[in-house]
Amino acid sequence: MQNGFTSGAVAALLVLLGASTVGAQDFYKGKELTIYTGSASGGPYDAYARLIARHLVRNIPGNPSVIVQSMPGASGRRMMGYMQNLAPKDGTVIAAPQRAVPFDPLTESDSHFDAQKFGWLGSANSETNVCMVWHTSPLRIFADLYSKEMVVGTSGPSSTDAIYPNVINSLFGTKFKVVIGYKGAAETNIAMERGEVDGRCGISWDTLVSLNEEWLRDKKIRLLVQFALDKNPELLDVPSVFDFAKTDEQRQILTFWATPNKMGRPFAMAPGTPPGRVALMRRAFEATMKDPQLIGEAAKMKLAVDSIGGEEVSRLIDRIYSLPKEMIAKAAQASKAR
Repeated sequence: MQNGFTSGAVAALLVLLGASTVGAQDFYKGKELTIYTGSASGGPYDAYARLIARHLVRNIPGNPSVIVQSMPGASGRRMMGYMQNLAPKDGTVIAAPQRAVPFDPLTESDSHFDAQKFGWLGSANSETNVCMVWHTSPLRIFADLYSKEMVVGTSGPSSTDAIYPNVINSLFGTKFKVVIGYKGAAETNIAMERGEVDGRCGISWDTLVSLNEEWLRDKKIRLLVQFALDKNPELLDVPSVFDFAKTDEQRQILTFWATPNKMGRPFAMAPGTPPGRVALMRRAFEATMKDPQLIGEAAKMKLAVDSIGGEEVSRLIDRIYSLPKEMIAKAAQASKAR
């Protein structure tokens, strides 16, 4: 045979791969699988995790039980640190991090995880983020941000609700004021409704449509700008942050921070999980995202499903990690509050 492989070697390899697959399939029988979310319960990440948990079980050989557990803290870094350093490495835990958190080690020295070592299973959908203001606020269009302050709430400095307004401030001289300390998306939304903050800058469009449709229907909010690599066809009247970029450097920084939106709602297994179990769970995840029962329930919940596979998620992460250090440093500096 060519390439130095004998028929006996190929046969032995096939036996090993078959044994690995069988072992992974047998492992999950009678087990309990936990999906950890890095945000508080009640928000969109929690909703996606629970939706997938209900249907993933049917696509895993051995039909283990699947539960969802919230582990908020440090805008998702606490959960990722747990997955890297403390979680079981046997394939019984899955992470559902906020989309920007995998890139956190590039910009934060105290991130105790390596995103490139996780076993990425895929993502439930891609995202377009928006900056929204409550209807009682005097802010009406993006240009108002040059002269008027907009107070936005967030759970922590690594949340998109903090990163995006800081980046926009840094690049364009706008007047966002970021207030940190809310436990999650649900609490931040309540603060907006009460008038404690003007709005949010980092919520996904799909989340608004699915969980807060009444805000749109009753014109309770105004959308000032969208933050994504490509303009959302449903939001043609809402300007893109790229519309305001005047230099290549500004566009590069915006691209750095918009790329995580392509990952939308990612899921991953802990570093060190046996490759056979990662491969099995990746196939189970992809099958789940195409499962008619999941798609039907997602439609009823008004949760968008536009999944991408684990290999593509890994490529997106590797692409960002391969960028020049100088550009990453400038992007990181732009995300800091001033």
